[in-house]
Amino acid sequence: MLVGLLENLITHGFKRLFLLNGHGGNDVPGKQAIFEVRQKYRHRDDLLLLFSTYWSLGGEPGRQNLEFKQQEMGHACEWETSMILRIMPHLVGDYQNAPVIEPGNPFSPATRGWITNDRSKIGHIGWPHLASADKGEILLSTFSNDVQQMVQRIIQWDGKSWEG
Repeated sequence: MLVGLLENLITHGFKRLFLLNGHGGNDVPGKQAIFEVRQKYRHRDDLLLLFSTYWSLGGEPGRQNLEFKQQEMGHACEWETSMILRIMPHLVGDYQNAPVIEPGNPFSPATRGWITNDRSKIGHIGWPHLASADKGEILLSTFSNDVQQMVQRIIQWDGKSWEG
């Protein structure tokens, strides 16, 4: 689907394409789509094809703000629960009594194939009990700024160089 979408946009004249991901499970397919489309259009030197996940754009809220226990995205975790508490609190259940599910080390730096059930039978990974709407505001602001900065870099790209 992503390959078809990118090809359609290229056919219609778009040259700078940025796929912004919001789900960790889509990371590999998104990167693969960018790779495949770039290979198909290898004769073009005017295309900028990018893929990123919003929490990987550099803000690192867990390292910049001492209020956070988490240092990276989990699943239904302190970060995700905080953001939902900020924008749609009625969707959040009894997060305050959720047990901690440590992220662990899944053979890093290698990439391990896994499903949530391999790591957590109850569905979350991290510290949802530490979530708050205030933390959600910090996260949403950080991630929004990161996306804004990336879009500015894309706009400012000279159309030819490797440098971004």
